Amino acid sequence: MTSRADMEAAEPLLPVDAAEEDEQTLREEEAHEEEVARREDLASAGSTDLAAVLRGETRLTQATANLATTIIGAGIMALPKAFATLGILLGVLMLAVVFVLSLFSLNALVRVSQLTHHWTYHDVVSAEYGPAGLLALKVAIIINNAGSMIVYLIIIGDVLVGVPPDFNGLVTNLLRIHDPSVWFVSRPFVLAVACLLVLAPLLSLRDLGRLGPMSTAGVAIAGGFATSVVAVTAVAIGKGEIGDFHWLPTPDMLGHSFQQQLVNLLAVLPVISLSFICHYNVHPIAHSLERFSNRRMRLVIKRALVVCTAVFTLVAAGGYCLFGSSTQANILNNLTPEGLAPIIGAPAGAALSFAVRLGYCTCLMATFAMLNWALRETVTKLLFDKPMLPGAGFYALSYALLAVLYLIAILVPSVWTAMSVTGATAATFVAFILPGLLILSVASRTHHVRPASRALALVCVVLGATMGVVALLNTFWLSKR
Repeated sequence: MTSRADMEAAEPLLPVDAAEEDEQTLREEEAHEEEVARREDLASAGSTDLAAVLRGETRLTQATANLATTIIGAGIMALPKAFATLGILLGVLMLAVVFVLSLFSLNALVRVSQLTHHWTYHDVVSAEYGPAGLLALKVAIIINNAGSMIVYLIIIGDVLVGVPPDFNGLVTNLLRIHDPSVWFVSRPFVLAVACLLVLAPLLSLRDLGRLGPMSTAGVAIAGGFATSVVAVTAVAIGKGEIGDFHWLPTPDMLGHSFQQQLVNLLAVLPVISLSFICHYNVHPIAHSLERFSNRRMRLVIKRALVVCTAVFTLVAAGGYCLFGSSTQANILNNLTPEGLAPIIGAPAGAALSFAVRLGYCTCLMATFAMLNWALRETVTKLLFDKPMLPGAGFYALSYALLAVLYLIAILVPSVWTAMSVTGATAATFVAFILPGLLILSVASRTHHVRPASRALALVCVVLGATMGVVALLNTFWLSKR
């Protein structure tokens, strides 16, 4: 007779029907599932005390909010430009594709952990692929975090100085000097001052908890930004002031030949994929979940992705409708007083532009420090085999990383390029290729994965590798021909 534990182990990776995810069903089965989860973690931990293994106290709703806040980041700024390349309908379709793949890959990581009894991403990869696989994951984490931090620095520079030809940044508008040849309003100088006066002190903190208030404020600011874009779009629609948007891509947007269209499509997908990256945090959130079970964690993942995808769709479609073919790679560069004045008036446009850009700049600085913590820790483990350097070494590594990222942000002042490279390498590897490979590996050994899940895992691997290669070729070679 098949036991309930065996039934739990054989549970498919694909999302279950809505009826199976009903809260009443969860309440009826949570006692058994809690015991199963506790015993699986017990086997992994080697402990004899059940109470010492799972101590999660985070409720279902809070766990969903925690995962959602790790998904919504700077990637949202480039999504309107992605829609400007794809058109609204194809853009929504591509968001849906990435949503499905992300839903599968996040569920896959949790399921693989249950089947292998390893409860961190590092431990799962190390157990399956040894030191080489763990090294690849660490390098991917470094590339992803460093790439995201470079994107943040570029956006901060855009906000403070502005972009050609107007250079309507906060600093240039305040000083009323829009000439980048003036050294004290140039991007290198202003960004260097921001790094020295704000970012360097934040990176000097040895207690991650002290960044908590800034992180909380950053989440609120990000929500305010999304709300502002949607509200301004609604006003523009009511006044008939929307831009020259398209429902479907035109040859000028996506390319004239089938080859160009396919290349551009595959090149945009990594940028969209980078917006959904949260795979490093799914295991800590699973461990913190009250009465953890595979079914409850799937519900957390699904709800968080649905909320974030809805926000992404509203901001991307709204931003593209507002500015049409003039949509820039960083939507903040469109949200200038001049860009908003025709829609909501000059005074309101100036006030909203200042508030949104200053607020989001502050949000990015706080998130920058959070990302640097994981980057610094991974580099320290990779180079010195310890979680944190003592004394002066801690500060030396922190400032050295900041200096390198600053130089790259100055040399490559394009959000789209930075996101394309990061999305094509680290994002596709961590979010699609590696989870797909893990599922195929575990399936061949345990036979606890259904054929449909194996097929979807293969799609993740093949599509992730393909769009990564195409995006890199398009960034460094095809677009320059």
